[in-house]
Amino acid sequence: MINKKRVNQVTKLTVASAIAFSALAQPLGTLVTVKAAEAPATTKAENKLLQSTASNENASKNLKSNLKASKVLLENPNLVFDSSSMTVTGWNFGYRNGNSATLPFVKDVPAFSPLAAQDGWYNTHLNDSYDRNIRVANTSSGLYVYTTYAKMFPMYLSLYQNIKTTPGEEYTFGYSLKATNSIYQAAIKVVDNTETTIASTPLEEKTSRDITNYSATFTARSTETRVEIVLAGAPNIASLASGFGGTIISASLTPTDNTAPDAPTVTPVYNTDTTIKGNGEANCDVTVTLESGDVATGRTDANGNFNITIPAQAAGKRIKVTLTDGAGSESNPTTVTVLAKSVDSPTINPVTTDDVVVKGTGIPGQRVYYKVGSADWYEYRYTTVGADGTYSFFITNQPAGTLISVKHTVGGIDSTVATTTVTQGTVAAPTINDVKSDDTTVKGTGIPGATVTVTIAGQDRTATVGQDGNYSVTIPAQAVGTEITAKQTLNDKTSDPVSTTVTQGTVAAPTIDNVTTDDEKVTGTGINGATVTVKVGNQDYTATVENNRYSIDIAKQPVGTEITAKQTLNGETSSSVSTTVTQGTVAAPTIDNVTTDDEKVTGTGING
Repeated sequence: MINKKRVNQVTKLTVASAIAFSALAQPLGTLVTVKAAEAPATTKAENKLLQSTASNENASKNLKSNLKASKVLLENPNLVFDSSSMTVTGWNFGYRNGNSATLPFVKDVPAFSPLAAQDGWYNTHLNDSYDRNIRVANTSSGLYVYTTYAKMFPMYLSLYQNIKTTPGEEYTFGYSLKATNSIYQAAIKVVDNTETTIASTPLEEKTSRDITNYSATFTARSTETRVEIVLAGAPNIASLASGFGGTIISASLTPTDNTAPDAPTVTPVYNTDTTIKGNGEANCDVTVTLESGDVATGRTDANGNFNITIPAQAAGKRIKVTLTDGAGSESNPTTVTVLAKSVDSPTINPVTTDDVVVKGTGIPGQRVYYKVGSADWYEYRYTTVGADGTYSFFITNQPAGTLISVKHTVGGIDSTVATTTVTQGTVAAPTINDVKSDDTTVKGTGIPGATVTVTIAGQDRTATVGQDGNYSVTIPAQAVGTEITAKQTLNDKTSDPVSTTVTQGTVAAPTIDNVTTDDEKVTGTGINGATVTVKVGNQDYTATVENNRYSIDIAKQPVGTEITAKQTLNGETSSSVSTTVTQGTVAAPTIDNVTTDDEKVTGTGING
């Protein structure tokens, strides 16, 4: 928390740092390092802090928000030396008299160096001068650093890094060191962008070879601050020169304010928006989590505002927003539900006369309202879109041309209406009645309004199905066995064909020629191939019609005998015809001999 106690602490630290580091400031003042950018010319942060003690509770809260630290991470906190690039990534080296890390590290240790015979050491130096060397090497414990110290040319080694900071926020910089010298000097120096020391530890002689921890807390004055590890050998009377050797185990930088930010305020989000905006604690990381699980990130600016690009979200989707400060503390989430400024219309799949289910896509979880034909919209006629984005509802079979309409209504806002017109589905084949050889029409049933096409021997004849569902097509009488097909077309869709074979119709009765008592045959006309049955008394006689004639042998019959005839063709039998035997040729009678004595003439003749 930023409070009066902290302000006093910061103020004391600033004054104490200036006093404690006064001896160190001059020798290191000529270090060539990268300046921090965009810092104010005055100690603006300290003024803010001091002014906050006189403000009311709300002002203090706002100040806390504005002074919240950015998330700060030292680059390469273990100070690993990269032998391929010859650098300690993220860190720079500096030392007195304007010499800096612009000189490359090379694997070239001077012959007179105590490290000359050791492999894995890298150094940088001026003019091969032994007292102008910095040597480094990776070890299992950390970065081993060696530099020299001469009484006439004191060598202060500085390993430094420029970090992003929030003016007015408090940070702690530290490192751990294990020296190999029995006497050495080590310290911390923190410098703002005006090269003013804002925190330090005394540079004094040490004699411990154990691991020693160094740290300094400072209040940032600019948006970029330089933190330095300062090392040197210790001047001693016994030697004109001595070196420093030791392992820097690790370094760290942390903000001291660990209070989590308040949940952010988020501006209403509409389904047409491709950004999410809001306000919260300044200089925090913003995490935007969409309902799909996708994440967008950004930062709040110095005033706490954020504006982050996101994909447009469907109305009803939920978005979670959190803030994370420089210490890694995360706020409670603010969750907003996407509002509808305009509602995407659902889609509707094609519907045919066969369908009893209508399908389409829409906004998951939202209702799809529908109507069929000229019906009105009703609140209770709806279905809900599933999580997979699809919907369906039942209908009765609809005739072609029926209009089916669907829409979304979300938050009182209607989407545009999506429609489809029912098209013809599968057309059922018509029926075809039996056709006899004596028929001159083909009849059957079909779909009212459909066109029926009857085909006989490759020739088409058509008729329209009436509203009663019947059709009739005129044809010439066809021979038995002729195939007749029929199909129907409705709304440009044609059914499969059906067929029938012409069967025998009514068979005409044969004729019987006159039969006399002289005749021993019954003859007449009939249908070729038909079987004629002649009945004489109780006796049946048959014959096959050939060349339209038949002839049947019979015994001579007396006058008045009835003779009947009928013919059968393809399983169908005609009606019967009949005739009566008439008198044939009459023979002359006989006359007995007549004498003068006879008074009578006698003889023989035909009875009756």
